[in-house]
Amino acid sequence: MATRKLRPELEDLARRLEESGDYRVLRRLVPPGRYADDDGAPRRTAIALDIETTGTASASDEIIELSVIPFEYSADDGRIFAVGRPLTQLEDPGRLVPPDVVQLTGITDAAVAGKRIDDRAVTKLLRNGDLVVSHNAAFDRPFLERRLPVFADVPWACSMVDVPWKDKGYAALGQEYLLEQHCGVFYEAHRAEPDALAMLHLLATPFDSGEVPFGILLRTALRKAVRIWAVGAPFDAKDKLKSRRYTWNPGEDGRPRAWHRTVSEDEQPAELAWLREQVYGGRDGPWRLEDFDPRTRFSTRGGA
Repeated sequence: MATRKLRPELEDLARRLEESGDYRVLRRLVPPGRYADDDGAPRRTAIALDIETTGTASASDEIIELSVIPFEYSADDGRIFAVGRPLTQLEDPGRLVPPDVVQLTGITDAAVAGKRIDDRAVTKLLRNGDLVVSHNAAFDRPFLERRLPVFADVPWACSMVDVPWKDKGYAALGQEYLLEQHCGVFYEAHRAEPDALAMLHLLATPFDSGEVPFGILLRTALRKAVRIWAVGAPFDAKDKLKSRRYTWNPGEDGRPRAWHRTVSEDEQPAELAWLREQVYGGRDGPWRLEDFDPRTRFSTRGGA
C-alpha cells in the first residue's frame, strides 16, 4: 500500500493555517500497510469488508462489488497490526446498474459485464479470520448471506454501532464524517475497497484517551445483545423512536412490521422502561425480544 510523500512546502502551509485557529486542514487518506508494531502481544486475524449494490433491498437487489481485507490485531487491546492485500471483485448483477448507482459509485454496466465474485477465494480468506467487520453490518450482512452463504457462519461486528461515537462527542455516524472529524482525513468514498480501508483507518486511530476504537468494538461485539421490536407502537411515537435510534422494518422480509433497536443485555431493562413510559402509555407493550450473539447479529435469517 502507498506511503504518503509529504511536500514540505505544503505541509508548512497547512501547519501555519491550523496554528492560526481559523482553519482546519484535511489530509488525503493514504492507508498504511501497518498501524502498530508487533510487540509479541497475542494476535488474531479479522476481515474488513464493504460492498456496493444495485439498491437497498437485500432480498431483491444485487451486489456489484465486494472488497475483503484481512488484518491482524491485538486480542488484548484491539491495536491493528498488519493489513493484508485486499481481494476486490466486481459482479454482473444480471440487470442494468441503476443510473443513481452509476453516478454514486462510477460502476457502469460495461465494468461489471461478465464479472463474477470468486466464491472460493472469498471463502478461503473468511475461514482464516475470526470476525467480520463492516461499517453498516445490518445492511451488508443480509446481502452477503444471500450471495455467499459462508457469511452466515461467522461472527460479525459493526464499526458504526459497536463504537459509541456519539458518546465520544461525534454528531453523526457516517463514515466520511467520522474520518474527517476523528482522523482529520478525507478519501474518495462509495467504492468497496477505499471504504473498507477507510474503516480500518477509523478503527485504528486512537481517541485522545489512547483507547483504540477497535478495542471498544471487540468488547461490544462479544457481548450478548437483544433486539427489541416495538410491535404495535402508535404512529405518533415514530419521531421518539427515530431519535432513540430505532429502525423501521416494513415487514417485507418476514420479520415484524415494526420499529426495532438492538441493545446489550445490560441495557434491556432501561430500554423496556423507556418504551413503557414513552411509547405504550405506561403499560407493557406487545414488544418482541430476540437474543443475539456475534454469529447471529445483523442477520435476517429465519425471520429474526
